[in-house]
Amino acid sequence: MTVHYCCTDVACGRAWLTEEAAGLRCPNGHFYPFAAGSQVPVFACEEEGSNEYAIENAAEIHDNALRWVFRTFHTDEATLRKSLIGRLKLAKGQTILVTGAGAGNDLPYLAEVLNAGVVYAQDIALPMLMSAVERHGNALSNSDVEVFFSASDASNLPFQNNQFDAAYHFGGINLFPDVGRGIAEMDRVVKPGGRIVICDEGIAPWIRSTEVGKILLNNNPLYAYEAPLASLPAMATNVNLSWELSGCFYVIDYVVSKTEPNIDIDVPHIGRRGGTMRTRYFGVLEGIDPALKARIYAEAEKRGVSRVAFIEQLLGRDEVQS
Repeated sequence: MTVHYCCTDVACGRAWLTEEAAGLRCPNGHFYPFAAGSQVPVFACEEEGSNEYAIENAAEIHDNALRWVFRTFHTDEATLRKSLIGRLKLAKGQTILVTGAGAGNDLPYLAEVLNAGVVYAQDIALPMLMSAVERHGNALSNSDVEVFFSASDASNLPFQNNQFDAAYHFGGINLFPDVGRGIAEMDRVVKPGGRIVICDEGIAPWIRSTEVGKILLNNNPLYAYEAPLASLPAMATNVNLSWELSGCFYVIDYVVSKTEPNIDIDVPHIGRRGGTMRTRYFGVLEGIDPALKARIYAEAEKRGVSRVAFIEQLLGRDEVQS
């Protein structure tokens, strides 16, 4: 096993981990054990029995729920997963992160597209993750795609910055304690130019108030969630919002960028007001007598200059006199 994990303790500055017989250790002594009978490192996991994903037969329960979903929306698993994975625009040999991987149902479809490459599958529910290892670990290891599993918190990923070519999440992000943090972590570990795809329950606005929309919401409150566009990083580019499964599952895909939006806030306005976006935002004067304000505006117009230019001229003259 080649170790490509880092310490999740903030004080360690994401130090690389080294492998020992029973787990992974960071240079500062933090230790992350392997799950029993495996080489799956456990960075964090939900308490056993705390929810339906943290019990022994969690994968079987989830399989049953998925079968209901596909029958309800008149589709099949392969069609949906291939449609979502297609938005990643993967190339042979790339390295991809799957957060909330669950029982690993997406892994064979990812391997098919990658042909050769590396997949990291992460989930905080250890029983679900170990089902993924049992179901897909050997199958993928016999292909040209390497797969690494870890039990970890998607809001504190055990990976370095810019480690992946893409990141993918299908189902579960609605229930993250901090959705924005979960998306920010995916964004952090994906290289600039890489793609992120996120999908979960959320009825499209034009369906929400219809009778069928109300029936869906009554059946499963998760359909009330809206696509978390406000939680995307400010530097996200090429953002797309679409829906799958008859408009009942939102899909967000975007390209990762590490640079600020290319907006010049110092371009001067031409006209009475003058100034720039920056000066109009930061240069607001408070407590000015309305009559004095009107006199200033009138004088500026008389002189044929903008209000901002006139005030700046006055301030410049006062500085010279002082």
